[in-house]
Amino acid sequence: MLRTGKTTVFQRASLRRAAVILLIIAVFLSMFLLFIQMSQESLIQSLTQLNNEFVEQVDTISGTLLEIIHNAAMQMFYSRSLAKLRTLDSVSNAERIAGMRDLGSWVSSSTFLSSALIYNAHTDTMYTSGGAHVPNAGQTYADHSTYDLMVSRARHGFTGPVKRESAEGEIYSFLFFEPNVPNSGALLLNVRAPWFENQLLGLSSGHNSVVLNSQGEVLAANEGLLSGAVQVWPELSTRLEDGEAHGIILDPRGNSGWMYAQLRNSGLIYLRSFDTSELLPGLARVRNFALGLLLAVSSVLVIGALYTVLVLYPPVQAVREALHKLGSSHGDMAVVMDRLVESRMEQQLADEVARLLQGEELGLLEYPASLILLNCSDPKSVRSALAKITPLPAIVAAAPIGCAALISRASEQQVLDLCLALSDVLSCRCLYGTPKESAAELSRCHASLQELWQMRFLYAGQAVLSEKLAASFSQPVELADKDVSALLSALRSGSLDEARAAWKEIFEQIRTAKFTDFRFFLRSILQDLGAMQSELGLDPFTETSQVLEGLEDAAQLHRLLDGIFQQIVDRQQERRRSSLELLAAKVDDRIAAGYGDVSLSAHGIADEMGMNPVYLSRLYKEATGVSIVDAIKKVRIDRAKQLLRATDASVKDIAEQVGFANDKYFFVVFKELCGTTPKEYRGSCQQ
Repeated sequence: MLRTGKTTVFQRASLRRAAVILLIIAVFLSMFLLFIQMSQESLIQSLTQLNNEFVEQVDTISGTLLEIIHNAAMQMFYSRSLAKLRTLDSVSNAERIAGMRDLGSWVSSSTFLSSALIYNAHTDTMYTSGGAHVPNAGQTYADHSTYDLMVSRARHGFTGPVKRESAEGEIYSFLFFEPNVPNSGALLLNVRAPWFENQLLGLSSGHNSVVLNSQGEVLAANEGLLSGAVQVWPELSTRLEDGEAHGIILDPRGNSGWMYAQLRNSGLIYLRSFDTSELLPGLARVRNFALGLLLAVSSVLVIGALYTVLVLYPPVQAVREALHKLGSSHGDMAVVMDRLVESRMEQQLADEVARLLQGEELGLLEYPASLILLNCSDPKSVRSALAKITPLPAIVAAAPIGCAALISRASEQQVLDLCLALSDVLSCRCLYGTPKESAAELSRCHASLQELWQMRFLYAGQAVLSEKLAASFSQPVELADKDVSALLSALRSGSLDEARAAWKEIFEQIRTAKFTDFRFFLRSILQDLGAMQSELGLDPFTETSQVLEGLEDAAQLHRLLDGIFQQIVDRQQERRRSSLELLAAKVDDRIAAGYGDVSLSAHGIADEMGMNPVYLSRLYKEATGVSIVDAIKKVRIDRAKQLLRATDASVKDIAEQVGFANDKYFFVVFKELCGTTPKEYRGSCQQ
C-alpha cells in the first residue's frame, strides 16, 4: 500500500484544531450514514418477508389452477372412447360417433373450456368438440395454426398455455400428449381467456397485480398497471436470465417497487406493485431522525467554516498581502497561491522519488514495484491517464527526462500493457523495468533506463523500451585505430562510397557501447573530420558536444556525418581537379615550346618534371581526356596546317619544322587527324 511518508502539516496549533473539528464532523457523518443504512436494511428485510409470502401463495394457488386443467385433460385423454379416436388406425362409424359425442359432452359440461380437439397421427384426422370430423387434416383442416400446434411434440406431457385468437374469441390452449409413445395422438384444450385471466389475477386478489408470459407479454393486469409492467420488464428479464426466479425491484428513489415470482410449472411471471410508505410506516420516522441528524451535522460544518474564516484565514490573508505587494492582482492571488502550494507539493514528491531512485529506502511504496520513465513533462496528465487505465497503486513525480511512475503489485506483463496504453494516450515514449523488491534494485533499474534513454536514437519509432535492452550496453567496447584510419583515407582519396562503408563498420562497433563511450568515440571522429575540414579550407563542424543532445533517430546522425563526408570529398575532388589542370597546363606549355624538336616525347617530358612517365600520362589523360602523345601530335599538325596555308615550303620541309623526322609518317598522322593529305589540304585552302 502506498504511503505519503512523514509530514509536518499538523505542527501548527491552528491546523491541529481544524483537524479535530473535521474528525468530529466525520464521526457525525458516519452516524448519519449508519442510520440511513439501518433504515434501508429494515426496508429490505420487510420486503423480503412479504415477497417470500407472495411467492409461496402464488406457487400454491397457481399449482391448484393448473392441476384443475390438467386433471380434466387427463380424464379426457385416457377415456376409452376418446383414446380410440386418438390412437386407432381404423375407427368404425359407431366408435367415431361415440367418441365425438363424449368430446362434446366434456366441453359443454365444463365451466372453463371453450372447445377441445383430438388429433390421430396414424390417420392424420382431426376431431373437434363441435362435431367436425376432418380426415387428411394436414391438407383440409382450415385452422392451420391449430393443426401445427397439435402435430408438434415436446419433452413434457403437455405444453401451455398458449394465448391465441380463434373464431371463438381469445383462448388459452393447452396441448397434451404422450412424449415417449410415437403416434399416440394429441389432445388440445382451449380455455376461455376471460376465465383463465380472472383466475390468474385472483391469485393475488385485493392487490395490484400483473401476469406476464416468459416473453414479457401481458396476460392479465389490474387497471393502471400495464405501463409500469412494460417499463420494469427489461430489468426483470435480465434477472430471470441470471436465474433469479423471484425477488424485488425497487425504483431509484426507493418509494415504490414490484415483487415478482416465476411459476415453476408454467413459466408465468407474477408482478405485484407496492408502496414502501404503506408497507413500512415506521421508516418515515427513521428518515425524519436522520434528517435531524443531518441538520445537526450541517450546523457543525457552519461552525467549522466560521473557525476557518476567523482562525485559519488570517495567515492566508497575510500571504495574499505579500503577493499583492509583489505586484499580483487580487484576482490572481488565489491562483498563484494554489500554484505555489501545488508546485511545492510536486517538488517535495519529486525530491522523495529522486532519493528513492538513488537507493534510499523511504517507505513510499509497497514491493514488488516497477519503474516507468516517460518523456512527458506533466505529472498530472500521467496520473489522470493511470487512474483511467489501472487500479494499481502508483506514485508519479517529475524526473529529469519527464516523469517517473512507480507501480506497486504489478507483473511484468501488466507494466508492459500500462506502457503501451500510456504511450498511446499521452503520445510519448515510455521506458519500463521489471518488478523490483527494494530501493537499491530500483536505483540500478533507474540507471539502466537512463542509459537506455540516452541511446534511444537506436530505436527510432519504438514507443516502448524495456530495461532488458540496456543489457546490450553493459560490455566495454574498443574502437580500432585502423577503422578510423580507413575512414580518413577514403575521404582523402575522395571516395565517398568507401567513406560511407567505413563509417557503417565503425557505427556497428560502437552502437553497443555505453553512452559515455559512444559519445567519446563520436567526438573523436568529429574532431578528426574537423581537422581535415580545416586543412581543406572548410569551416569545421563546431557543435560536436551537442550532437547527441535530443537525438531521436540514428538516421539524423548518419545524415550529419554523410553531409560532412560529402563536403570533404567535394573539396578533395575540387583540389585534385585544380592540381590536374595545373599539371596539364605545364605539359601543354612544354609541348607548345618544343613541338619542333624531333626527340620530344611523353617520356622526356616526365623526366624533365621528375615524374614517372606512366603516372604522368594517366594524370594528364584524366585532366584533358587525351594522352600526351596525342597532344604532341595535335600541336604539330596544327602548326603544320598554319605553314601549309601561309608558306610555299615543301611538305617535307614543313614536316621537319614541326618535329617529324619522317615525312611519310607525317603524311599518315596528318591524314589521320585532318582526313586529307597535306597537299590536298593546301590545295583546298588556295581555292
